[in-house]
Amino acid sequence: MRKLISLAAVAALAISLAGCSTSAQQQPAAYQGVKSLCEPFNPGPVADQIKVTLHKNAAPSVNFPTPLSAPKSQSAIVDEGNGPIFTGGEMLDFEYMGFNAATGKSFQSSKWNGTDFATQLIANPVDKTATNFCHALTGARQGSTVAIIFDSKEGHGNKPIPQLGINAHDSIVFVIKLLKVFLPRANGDAEFPKDGFPQVSLAPNGQPGLTMQDWSVASAPKEFQAETLIKGRGAQVKLGQTVTVHYSGFVWSPTHNMFDSSWDKGTPAQFALKKGALIPGFIKAIEGQTVGSQVVAVMPPKDAYQNQATGSIPAGSTLIFVIDILGAN
Repeated sequence: MRKLISLAAVAALAISLAGCSTSAQQQPAAYQGVKSLCEPFNPGPVADQIKVTLHKNAAPSVNFPTPLSAPKSQSAIVDEGNGPIFTGGEMLDFEYMGFNAATGKSFQSSKWNGTDFATQLIANPVDKTATNFCHALTGARQGSTVAIIFDSKEGHGNKPIPQLGINAHDSIVFVIKLLKVFLPRANGDAEFPKDGFPQVSLAPNGQPGLTMQDWSVASAPKEFQAETLIKGRGAQVKLGQTVTVHYSGFVWSPTHNMFDSSWDKGTPAQFALKKGALIPGFIKAIEGQTVGSQVVAVMPPKDAYQNQATGSIPAGSTLIFVIDILGAN
């Protein structure tokens, strides 16, 4: 079960874009070459005072002296994992606990048993006063448990949150376990494009656009076709898994309008890769591919919405999807 963590009452999950990098040699093969978007976390003696005792399938025991405060955010690795390193701009699955550092009282927690962990994209700076989880977690590996203290300005903009019992100048503490770090975009080895396929151009953030000489309906293929532009180095995707993807969908027509895009929504999408949950062409495009791959798939009506109009998609349309496979589990 996946649940988006509700931290709006504390602050938006926003990041500060920065230019640091993580050594490729530290990353698993599928993540090598991924650039860091946030500065690595600051260790410090205040974060070290947060004592965490981990329990199997239950929330940890957390103790720290009160009141506790820090001049700036600090993080400490309580228990280090061995998975890919979080570098910012990535979707995370994670367990979490939040505390008022002045009183020691918990104001928010998942169950830490895998039933209600959070799934959240930690990316894109919006509000400079928002809690900078990206900075606080960058450098931590998948599987790690991290203790974080935010001062009141960094934690909640020095604004009181009465419903959580947080005063204007109270620092806050979070304990977070990184369950899964997803790729931010397709990452792997470039493949040669096929002749006759739409050409893909990428914006700096990885969002795809399409160009092609002949967009007439008559030129659309009658059978499903796919090409791999980037061959990811991760595990092979299997039917029945939940896949995390970025995608953009286009109608094959003279206007070749984009009808849907996870990039425009600002967060990757997650789907159960099973028959009946997705149009057949989407399953064909992803099943058997490897994590990190970018796939272009051309889907005739029989592999898309057939003769049914759907939203801005006319009945009988051939569709084109550009799909970045960010993870599967």
